[in-house]
Amino acid sequence: MKIIKLLGILLFFAQITFSQSSNDLVIAKNIKINSTVLGEERAIYISVPLDYSNSKVSYPVLYVLDGWTGVIGLANNLSEYGLCPEMIIVVIEQVNPGRDLFPSQPKYMRGFHPAKPWYNIKEENELVLAPKCEICGQADKYLSFIESELIPFVDKNYRTLPYRICSGHSMGALCVTHAFLSHTNLFNSYIALSPPLYWDDGLLLRTAEEKLLGKNLKYKQIYFSIGEKEDPSTIADAHSFANILKVKASVDLNWKLDYQQNEDHGSGAINGIINGLRFIYDGWRYDSDIMKAGGITTIDNFYKNLTEKYGYQISPDVDTFNSIGWSDLMDGKQDEAFKIFEENTLRFPNSSSAYRYLAEGYLKVDNIAMAVKTYEKALVLATNANDDNLEFIKKRLASIKSNKK
Repeated sequence: MKIIKLLGILLFFAQITFSQSSNDLVIAKNIKINSTVLGEERAIYISVPLDYSNSKVSYPVLYVLDGWTGVIGLANNLSEYGLCPEMIIVVIEQVNPGRDLFPSQPKYMRGFHPAKPWYNIKEENELVLAPKCEICGQADKYLSFIESELIPFVDKNYRTLPYRICSGHSMGALCVTHAFLSHTNLFNSYIALSPPLYWDDGLLLRTAEEKLLGKNLKYKQIYFSIGEKEDPSTIADAHSFANILKVKASVDLNWKLDYQQNEDHGSGAINGIINGLRFIYDGWRYDSDIMKAGGITTIDNFYKNLTEKYGYQISPDVDTFNSIGWSDLMDGKQDEAFKIFEENTLRFPNSSSAYRYLAEGYLKVDNIAMAVKTYEKALVLATNANDDNLEFIKKRLASIKSNKK
């Protein structure tokens, strides 16, 4: 049975923090960046995990290249259920997608119609095939802005881990695919939802083999999707790209083409974000039964494997040990539970949470004296850290002492 870390466990520990000045639910902060590279001001929406201000934890970053703020809710929902880590999500508002997201100024198009000169595209097809833009095809410049200005800004002002994902739909997916092929080290993982690979007579398809030749793709992942109800030539292009990856990409690359049944160009994007993040973080959520059966060694090995997969240090946190230890305790495995609780206090000696769970364990086995002593330690740590749970700890300790009398 898989469990969700800390959900449904000790509900009296759970607290929701609202802004002291407002009851509004704010999912992202709007920030303006004056870009020297682009020569203009750009609006950026940055969303952080709910408990970001109350922790010292660092997070991977998901960059949304095409301004789709809906990604925030979908990604947060997955993290709430333990299917991916909590993330900082950076959404770049789009003001000129034809300029920023297309990798070239094309001479010819193909896809919905036979190849024809750029200047002969019919007016009614422009929104589908060629959005109007005076300057088109400057994706390299846009990616340079992200690399030299946006990412340094985010890394400087937020607690980030060395793991970056980018996503985009349609034109944004074309930019994501171009970034994967030509700016491979800019991101660790790529999510391209319905990329129009017909762009510029299949430019990315025509150049993919050469760009993949000898490229180091260790720790890299790319997910791309296409809907069953999309244009047949667009579907064929997606399969052509998959065949190129199969034959020419390094065996280290982890990739997936997701051919979505009964989905069209628009509807497939929602499933695509969900499926893309689940693909990237396949195996992220641990199996509680396996962890409990193997104990601390199995827990450490699980996170060692995650570290190898993602290329940066990933370790079990306080909540992981609390969750598994408490589950052991509820199953009557007291010895195993206390081994995990005590290990937690050794690894996180300044965590009031680790001591709270240990204290509750002592209460469970009617060792009131040790429960009081451990809760007093938790109180000191919570006071020093100005912990949000400080008042709860005070009340809980007072209640235990009162019942002891």
